[in-house]
Amino acid sequence: MSQTLTPAVADFAAHLDRDRLVGRLTDLVQTASENPPGNELEVARLVEGYCRSLDLDVATHEAEPHRPSVVARWSGDPGPTLGYCSHYDVVPAGDVRLWDVDPFGASISDGRMHGRGSADAKGPIAAALEAVDILRRAGVDLHGTLELELVADEETMGFKGAGYLVAQGIVAPDIAIVGEPTSLRVVRAQRGACWIRITTNGVAAHGSAPERGISAVRHMAELVLRLEETLPDITHPVLGGPTVNVGTIRGGEKVNVIPASCTIEVDRRTVPGESEESVLATIQDAVEVARKRFPDMDAEIELLFKSNPFEIDENSPMVRTVAQSMSDVTKRDTELVGFRGASDARFLFEAGAEVVLCGPGDITLAHTAREWIDLDELEQAALGYALSFARLLGPQEDS
Repeated sequence: MSQTLTPAVADFAAHLDRDRLVGRLTDLVQTASENPPGNELEVARLVEGYCRSLDLDVATHEAEPHRPSVVARWSGDPGPTLGYCSHYDVVPAGDVRLWDVDPFGASISDGRMHGRGSADAKGPIAAALEAVDILRRAGVDLHGTLELELVADEETMGFKGAGYLVAQGIVAPDIAIVGEPTSLRVVRAQRGACWIRITTNGVAAHGSAPERGISAVRHMAELVLRLEETLPDITHPVLGGPTVNVGTIRGGEKVNVIPASCTIEVDRRTVPGESEESVLATIQDAVEVARKRFPDMDAEIELLFKSNPFEIDENSPMVRTVAQSMSDVTKRDTELVGFRGASDARFLFEAGAEVVLCGPGDITLAHTAREWIDLDELEQAALGYALSFARLLGPQEDS
């Protein structure tokens, strides 16, 4: 019989270098990589250099020019592949007048680094790089492969980053940690998303005589009201229930013309147990309810995009190991939570990996003009990652 050796915080704490950790994050934040437009070349080169300095086997892969993702591997004895996936693209800083600091200045005050990407998700990347540095300096031997998957394009749904790496068979980890700002909580479930276009068709007529036409906007107004009404009455323990949001609406040609067409785009978030077919069925249910008022309603439904929800059992070794590692560092119980938004975790899960999300930073500050990361939490993340990597890929001993 064998058991996994369990390194302790004390084994690694002496090898953590705060100046090195904060210095890398400073460089990352100061290297703008807004998406859109999505030119991540400069930041990818920076990350590639960091990975080479850690003596990793490094390759870059581009779905399109100037949009590289970096895959860096440390292979030890035979064993599983542990992927660590995070992204270095960031949402645009927006109007700089809304910021109290230069969004790409990486300014530090009161123990916090401020700036676009400090938490989402360059902070997690810096922590993971420091974790590898810690393991190298501590002389840890891996039983398996640690694979850093540091990617472009996550902020615009990831198909040119993690999605590309998975689709091309470049990465296929057995287990994975996705670095997102979770305040060091462990995310074991993530909602899915279906983006749906609905069009109602009417008959144009002069605006002074609406009885001569059929208003597509009027029909759509009724349908929009029925979308929430036909949501399934289900609840997930850490994700809550499904949601629906009408994000865009377009209809009509001129104020004095009965509109012959109206189109909405709907963001329908899903929980485990729902499928593409069941989601589209609920949309059709809304149409049928709306037809009770407007029997002549002509509606078309088109699925534009989907990502599936997922969940990992809270008692799985993956969840327990990462949660215990973070608890050992923070000296408090690690909360297990769900992730309401989308992330690159879905690609790794669909490729067969058992995946959790965990990282430093407050998700409520992401995409805002107040984005910052606590540097003490950044240190804790680096140690927590180091423990997680070592324990998940740890050596074995007979007992």
